[in-house]
Amino acid sequence: MKKTLVILILISLCFSLLANLENLRKNDPFLYHMLSFDELEKMDTIGRNFYETDPPVGPIHNIAEFEPMQAVLVRYPLGLPVSLIAEFSQETTVLTLVSSSSQSSCEASYQSAGVNMDNCEFLNIPTDSYWTRDYGPWFVIDGNDEFGIVNFPYNRPRPNDNDVPIEVADYLGINLFGMNLVHTGGNYMTDGLGISASTDLVETENPSLSEAEINQLVNDYLGIETYHLLDDPLGEYIEHIDCWGKFLAPDKVLIGQVPESDPRYDDYEALATYFAESTSSYGNNYEVHRVFTPGDYPNTPYTNSLILNDRVFVPLTGSQWDDEAIASYEEAMPGYEIVGVNYSSWENTDALHCRAKGIADLEMLY
Repeated sequence: MKKTLVILILISLCFSLLANLENLRKNDPFLYHMLSFDELEKMDTIGRNFYETDPPVGPIHNIAEFEPMQAVLVRYPLGLPVSLIAEFSQETTVLTLVSSSSQSSCEASYQSAGVNMDNCEFLNIPTDSYWTRDYGPWFVIDGNDEFGIVNFPYNRPRPNDNDVPIEVADYLGINLFGMNLVHTGGNYMTDGLGISASTDLVETENPSLSEAEINQLVNDYLGIETYHLLDDPLGEYIEHIDCWGKFLAPDKVLIGQVPESDPRYDDYEALATYFAESTSSYGNNYEVHRVFTPGDYPNTPYTNSLILNDRVFVPLTGSQWDDEAIASYEEAMPGYEIVGVNYSSWENTDALHCRAKGIADLEMLY
């Protein structure tokens, strides 16, 4: 009887905790990156409106983050400081996803922050969240030298977000391809030369597909010859590779680092060793750079940066490790301007890279 009572109390506490978390998510949009309680009940709707197409004609070039970009994709209401929009707009077009009813307030906010409005474009569509990295378009150049976007079933039951690649392809007037692989942009990085990497969340979210079938899909639609599916060392709900790693060049990768006393230390070091012993698209082993990301408060989401042409925007939080993070990027990426972006709402699982996405330069030479 006593044991049963204890079990009932524990169950009650669990439900109470879930309810409290749900209330927090409803009142704080920054907690919404995690699936909400309501969304957990709608997981079977993921991909419901997705349509598969034939793959692009090969050979296919999947465009990397460090390749030329003509714009940066954000969403209003923002998950970024408006001062960063102003910074983007000085050298790059800012394409903002915004509802028609909110565009005037968006423009007013931009103007008051000194945004270069000549470098602003607006796409009036509904969205569910501001994580443009996660649901945004993946760009390819096909065997006919034509640009296209590869769409996929977004791994969140957010139908408006799921349609964004379709809308962007139409806006840019380029081809659209549908790859039937549940995925998310925060868990995908590519080197632009046929090698990509994700955590093994991809396998979890596509239980009906074998690893060989996943590899075949990314080869058919993205031209990927080697797809690294890796254990996630972060130990958080998100399991996105951009929370701990980043391709900086075809043969250069940045990996987070935690203290030796951290129980995740061996996992992080194993990944650094894995890349150091792996062959890049250039034929040499990867040059592995490290940035200290202990994860304590203030948060240290330093791998969650955005490369935008010759500038690298690094999320900073006022942590004692901010300066060291900037120094890590300066050492790893000579010739780039490293721009620190202070913002109180960066999380270890959700920062700058999650909330902005490059739009490939449609006139780039390849």
